[in-house]
Amino acid sequence: MSLSVLRLGFLLPLSPSLSFQGFFLFYPNAIFHSHSHSHSLPLNRDDAVALFNRMLYMRPSPPILQFNIILRSLVKIKHYPTAISLSKQFESKGITPNIATLSILINCFCHLGHANFAFSVFAKILKMGYHPNIITFTTLIKGLCLRGQLRKALHFHDDALAQGFRFNEVTYGTLVNGLCKTGETKAALELLKKIEGHSIKPTAVMYSTIIDILCKNKLFAVACNLYSEMIVKKISPDVITFTSLMYGFCAIGHLKEAIALT
Repeated sequence: MSLSVLRLGFLLPLSPSLSFQGFFLFYPNAIFHSHSHSHSLPLNRDDAVALFNRMLYMRPSPPILQFNIILRSLVKIKHYPTAISLSKQFESKGITPNIATLSILINCFCHLGHANFAFSVFAKILKMGYHPNIITFTTLIKGLCLRGQLRKALHFHDDALAQGFRFNEVTYGTLVNGLCKTGETKAALELLKKIEGHSIKPTAVMYSTIIDILCKNKLFAVACNLYSEMIVKKISPDVITFTSLMYGFCAIGHLKEAIALT
């Protein structure tokens, strides 16, 4: 898969703003302040749809940024199907989605477990000439992991890497977590070794995720070696690390070692 079949801005965090009821009191002749890039409306589903419909029939149409804010508000309250439906409505009215809109849709489809639709949106991004960012790639990888499609996630990662794209610790943490959840502990260990070659420092979360599954699978020696590796690399263990190791020591009757970790 080349980057011509791979290419986003993404779901930006929402910030507190005006209530729906008080909104038009302050902005009677506009939908949003002209510098409202960070504004968002903490709406419920019905309020979001009502505001969207009002915007949809305004002439001239509000900028796509304002529609994106409505979609983000719906995503925040987990109304993914509604966000997808509204995006189709404004496209049918000739309003062109931008990179942020398409990123929101990828996020929605991934949360709904529709990885194929997410990749269709990804293809649309490429066709429109937009350039995806690291959050886009990570979201797609997470979507595949949620569906248990780890092989596809790894292949997608490898293809993007071959095209010169570089990932971060969030992406690799997602892959490690996915591999561990599907019982691919060996692959998770191999990935942990590989990522340092990509100039990414493994995190405590990555190590802890693997240590946890190793202890649950009664592979305590391997888990202890991984813990020692953390210490050598000066990666501070977290609560999950210690809890997992304590469970492991207790399971084999080494209570003294378990107590030493407290």
